[in-house]
Amino acid sequence: MPSAPLNGLDLVYDDSGGHGEPVVLVNGSGATRTAWRAHQTPALVAAGYRVIAPDNRGIPPNALPPGGITLEAMAADLAALIEHLALPPCRVVGFSLGASVVGELLLSRPELVSQAVLMAGRARLDTFGGAVARAAADLHDSGAAVPASHRAVFQALCYLSPHTLRDGAAVRDWLEVFTYAGGVTGPGVRAQYEAMGDVDQLPRYAKLDVPLLCVGFADDVMIPAAATREIADTVPGARYAELERCGHYGHLERPAEVNALMLDFFARHPRAARPATPGRPAPVTASARGGA
Repeated sequence: MPSAPLNGLDLVYDDSGGHGEPVVLVNGSGATRTAWRAHQTPALVAAGYRVIAPDNRGIPPNALPPGGITLEAMAADLAALIEHLALPPCRVVGFSLGASVVGELLLSRPELVSQAVLMAGRARLDTFGGAVARAAADLHDSGAAVPASHRAVFQALCYLSPHTLRDGAAVRDWLEVFTYAGGVTGPGVRAQYEAMGDVDQLPRYAKLDVPLLCVGFADDVMIPAAATREIADTVPGARYAELERCGHYGHLERPAEVNALMLDFFARHPRAARPATPGRPAPVTASARGGA
């Protein structure tokens, strides 16, 4: 388990795949780097890529880091790691909160990124997203002990598609995972849920010129697919793809389709290919329903 002393943190990360072209994976609120190991890391490594997956600040051992837990601070950590490992320009993938962190990296340090993928991304909180953040903070502050069975059912309702919930065998497997995997909690995770705050990245996204793929999940109740499409509609030249029959954890519910979208996107844009000057071509929207 490598780590690097960066920005006052002991930044922990996975590094898999040897000397292939690098892809950095950034996870969401309360999630660690290990979640990528199930599907995305193996697929990328098998395709010849080197995969680096850090834990965001807020995850122990960096639960209460200097500088606090904000999108800007997490993006600065990501930039520091990319430079520390001599990766730029590299491909960067973000999921949920991780998509917002990657978005902030694109805005602040675009020269570090050759391509980006935002999965279940949003540029600003909607009403329900704000309610989720407040509820997570209130639960932490209450000190209440939530039974594992209750937590598992709540997570299934929030993160999975109704199609998965109606599949008896699949939902039994997921409930077992949610029950026994536990999950990271604590003040750092509480702060992660509030990191978006009143931030609205959308107006700034209109100036980006990094090749971008936005992937929305049709049954996502946590971050509606429309929020991810909004980013693609704003970023010049961005591609949008939407997968049906999957919820917020679409990359885990339908990993083969998500991985195929990423690999196809990477293949279409060689690592060194970036526009010499910013442009504003008409957005290209691609809807992937059941495939790439």
